[in-house]
Amino acid sequence: MFFEGAEKKAELVVRPGSPSLRGLGRPFWDEVITAARAKILSTLSTPECEAHLLSESSLFIWDDRVLLITCGQTTLAPAVLKIVERVGADAVEALIYERKDQIFPEYQPTNFLEDARLLGRVLPGKAFRFGEEDEHHVCLFHLDRRFRPGSRDVTLEILMHGLDERARAVFFRGPQHTLDFIHKETGVGAILEGFAVDDHVFEPAGYSLNALKGGEYYTIHVTPQAVGSYVSFETNHFFNVDLDRVVTRVLDLFKPASVDVLAFSSKLDPVSVPKPYLPRRSVVDRLDCGYGVQFLSFFRPQSRPAKAEALVIPERELRPA
Repeated sequence: MFFEGAEKKAELVVRPGSPSLRGLGRPFWDEVITAARAKILSTLSTPECEAHLLSESSLFIWDDRVLLITCGQTTLAPAVLKIVERVGADAVEALIYERKDQIFPEYQPTNFLEDARLLGRVLPGKAFRFGEEDEHHVCLFHLDRRFRPGSRDVTLEILMHGLDERARAVFFRGPQHTLDFIHKETGVGAILEGFAVDDHVFEPAGYSLNALKGGEYYTIHVTPQAVGSYVSFETNHFFNVDLDRVVTRVLDLFKPASVDVLAFSSKLDPVSVPKPYLPRRSVVDRLDCGYGVQFLSFFRPQSRPAKAEALVIPERELRPA
């Protein structure tokens, strides 16, 4: 049975002086996740953050922001609006909503433009696409308000397609494929040092991990099926000199045929393409909401897919929501 691993993602920041998002309580967040057509499986906490592992990806809650990532046939935009309804639209300082291109978009309950228009009725914003429509791309909607991210406000996403067969096999559940087996074979719980880990193996296949250290997180979601295998890795860890090392370590683990990297920060730091991968597409931009964005798509030379017929939609498109 096919499962759409590519995710929808929303990060929302409330203004200083707003009530704590963590203080809204578990019943409220259960309602939010129900609106997204998912459920909470387990929870990991630090004094700064709560990380909820979901039936479809992850929810992270800090006092001043929330990050919600869902996959499959989830409906993320209504979940975001439930949060906005509770905190008030005027209390929202920043919102970034993101959707990765999907293998079977026709099976999704909504598409990106529908989601952007729904969000835009309450939080007016701007919508973009990074990458070409007939290749891998990411669509992004952001609230059209000025926001000044801090120097340590960063996000790195590594989105991987076409996993190595041996890497995929580790994540199929069976008598030998337990969490202990995955930890031993992959080392996913130690990609970044000093993090507490909460993870889950799905039946008959699949794997999710949340990791926390203080207010920092990383999260991994694996869809290992033969058709449309996919892995996402994301972190807000503040990198100094080891950014390329972490990218290389993640790629060495999953050995994907193609990779998309999306990086957000107040100051754009270049991400290198590791060998033996070759670049396909690179976009560097600065959003009006304050973040610099780098989108980088690359592939293994022997595994590059044939390019579809060119479409007239430009590589980076601005549409009013």
